[in-house]
Amino acid sequence: MDLSPSGLLAHARSPEGRKKLRYVAVSVVFVPIGQVMVVALGLALGSYTAASILTAAILTLPNFYANKLWVWKLTSKESQRTQILVFWVAAMLGVCFATGLTFVAERLTTDLSKVMRSLVVVAFQLTGYGIVWVLRFLLLDRWLFKVTHHGDEPEPEEIEDLHHEFPI
Repeated sequence: MDLSPSGLLAHARSPEGRKKLRYVAVSVVFVPIGQVMVVALGLALGSYTAASILTAAILTLPNFYANKLWVWKLTSKESQRTQILVFWVAAMLGVCFATGLTFVAERLTTDLSKVMRSLVVVAFQLTGYGIVWVLRFLLLDRWLFKVTHHGDEPEPEEIEDLHHEFPI
């Protein structure tokens, strides 16, 4: 991909580029809402770990429908099934990882003020979701989706690209 400003602008205007921008836009809406909910529910419940699980239970379904409505709207049925599966796997891994890190943050911050404790929890939450988001992008979008976009066997050039990205 051309990383020059004109190349990036051309990619952003392409259908795949617009899809990625819509994906980022959905994340930009749901991540802050989720973090506010984790802090508010954590303070109310006295447990950020429980708040993380409750927030995921509340926000995962609306996040799914936002992706379905805006991100996957021009996707074929076959590709959409794959993306739905990837969404749920990534969502569950993200929730598990972020909640696990939240549990660690709670244990490490018992002597801090509520404000500092909340900030550490948010940092750990964002780290957990960020790691899963990056792994999803690198492993699934660049590997799995690259192969399934065409619906048939990958071209030799695509196989070669995959070998360079993930040496076997």
